[in-house]
Amino acid sequence: MADSTFSKISWTEFRPDQRRLVTGATLWGAGLLVSAVGMGVLAYEVVRAGRTWTGGWEVPPTEMASRAFHQAQSAAQAGRDAWLSYQETPLR
Repeated sequence: MADSTFSKISWTEFRPDQRRLVTGATLWGAGLLVSAVGMGVLAYEVVRAGRTWTGGWEVPPTEMASRAFHQAQSAAQAGRDAWLSYQETPLR
């Protein structure tokens, strides 16, 4: 079987510049940190704006959710009652 090209590579000659590796890793880490801080500021501002916006509503969001929940419960109960009280009439 023929030797592969990979096995013919002299790995002793592979010597990356340590300063450039450290510089690259440092810049990469700093970029991650800046990105994380940016995402945090973005999330904070979206939440703050949302709370300010919903705070100006006449009906608070919790009350709106409660009303919708009770409407859904009533609709489900009405559907259940209709289903249970339905009597099929035979066709003539």
